[in-house]
Parts: sequence; structure tokens; C-alpha cells
Amino acid sequence: MPDLPTRSRPLEQDAGPTDERLDAYILARLELIGVDLSVLPEDDEDAPADRRRILASARRFLRSTPGAIAGFELDPLGPPPGMYPSEMSVWTDE
Repeated sequence: MPDLPTRSRPLEQDAGPTDERLDAYILARLELIGVDLSVLPEDDEDAPADRRRILASARRFLRSTPGAIAGFELDPLGPPPGMYPSEMSVWTDE
């Protein structure tokens, strides 16, 4: 019987980064563009925004969207992407 390939990583690593690692990544990226979440309350349901909700929303986005974004390929010789493609098609005859 042939040997089955062994896993290169433990099963628990296949689930993706933990919330703590994603939070560190999100906060670092926000800091690079000059956004400081430390001015917001940590957890206040009466506030329009708080750190807990913003980080939870960013984690949901990172866990669901990058695959679609990573698969997108822009043709460098094609027309630039437009906000409203139907209106752009009138100008470009496409």
C-alpha cells in the first residue's frame, strides 16, 4: 500500500489566523495609513463606533473577501475599470 502524504502543517493552522493575529494585522495596517482606533471606546453599544465592532467587521471582511480580490486580474492594455460600467460602455462601445 502506498504511503499517504503527511501534512506539512497541523490541522489547527489550516483554519487561518486567529482573531488576535488578525487584530494585530488590522491595527498595523490602519496605523500605516494614519488611522488611530485608540481614540474610540473599547466596547460601548451607545457609541456609533467602538474598537470591538470595527475590528470584528474588519476580521469578517478579511476572512471572506481577499480570495475574490486576489483572483482579479487587470488587463494593463485594456480600458480602466469604471465605477459604473454601463455608463462607461457607452463611451467605449463595449
